[in-house]
Amino acid sequence: MKRHSGHKKAHSLLALAKRSIGTKQALDANRLHLGQLLEEYDLASSQLERVTQEVTNILEKIPFVKQILGIKGISEILLAGIPFYTRV
Repeated sequence: MKRHSGHKKAHSLLALAKRSIGTKQALDANRLHLGQLLEEYDLASSQLERVTQEVTNILEKIPFVKQILGIKGISEILLAGIPFYTRV
């Protein structure tokens, strides 16, 4: 039984890939894409922070919110998703 027959072919393919002209371009493209993803992450994080602050400001206007938030497992975001009905 032939063992490690794939290793020789894999090394050969790696050697060819290292000499490929697209290697540097792919690296540059990946670096650019990673930078864009990090910028998108930063934007999403700042948007989430603003929304969370707005939710906190609105929740402060609801009676008994501090007591409800004192319940283990209840966060401001979770509480914001619970409909509150008040009499008008």
